[in-house]
Amino acid sequence: MSHVSPADVGARVTVRHRLVNGMLGDVVGTLESWDAGVLAIRHRDGHLVRVAASDIVVSKVIGPSLRAAIELEGISARGWPAPDSEWLGRWWLRAADGFTARANSVRPLGNPGLDIDAALASASRWYAARGLPIQVQVVIGGSLDVELRRRGWTAHPEVAVHVGTVERALGRLDATSPGSDSGVALAGVASSAWLGLFRGGDAPPVAAEVLNGSPLSAFAAILGGDGAAIAIGRAVVEDLWVGLTAIEVAATARRRGHAKSVMAALLQWARDQGAMRAYLEVLATNIPALTLYGSLGFTEHHRYACLEPPAAAGS
Repeated sequence: MSHVSPADVGARVTVRHRLVNGMLGDVVGTLESWDAGVLAIRHRDGHLVRVAASDIVVSKVIGPSLRAAIELEGISARGWPAPDSEWLGRWWLRAADGFTARANSVRPLGNPGLDIDAALASASRWYAARGLPIQVQVVIGGSLDVELRRRGWTAHPEVAVHVGTVERALGRLDATSPGSDSGVALAGVASSAWLGLFRGGDAPPVAAEVLNGSPLSAFAAILGGDGAAIAIGRAVVEDLWVGLTAIEVAATARRRGHAKSVMAALLQWARDQGAMRAYLEVLATNIPALTLYGSLGFTEHHRYACLEPPAAAGS
């Protein structure tokens, strides 16, 4: 029996199927479509293989590799753009006047082109010139994570990156009838009402540059009777991915399905833009959020943490 379903379109899968000569063949790649009982699977080298669902012997969605985690880190970085950035080889130095660690840390997406000591020294000077401490956002368990911790670097709380398919999440949202309030408004930029709820309305001016800095984004809001936002969310689409961020509900409006209503509106918008896969970044200790996202079919892809050198950590 197959464990891959049409809801897994956009995921990386492995499929064992019967060939015309009666033997078995294996296909590994990204499931691009499932139409009329035929799966279209794209290999990493680019060629497309079509497999009839009736010929499948066994199949499953493949868990992420470190390479896949780093690729998603690059996508999420572009979805949370820093207004000041520079490349050091394949290390992406990013700064946003200190607004969020995500926008004020090195994203190591490959080789920096220098040995690690020289790369860290160069990056430290870059951040010092901007009045910021150096932070490096690493995939937990990766070689750079291990090396920096060996050097005494310390970590911020871990963040869990969860992924799912747009169709599966929308299907589950439909099944649970999200919120009786369907008045979700979408806009291309963050409105004053949206910003009034975001992080308690205390975000610095540079936050608008980060939030509005992606070319294809949507901001969802549910407004109360006084015109203030009671629930918000943001979505950014790049290629086949949509990143969902800033899903917030006012304390006085919780447990009414507003978060699901916002997510449904953003995912429907993302589907219209061609997105098939979705990602979320959640503190690993945020059990209520993890429970909600798990109910929508999201599963953990990888974890990351921002690391600081010993001097910065002890200052």
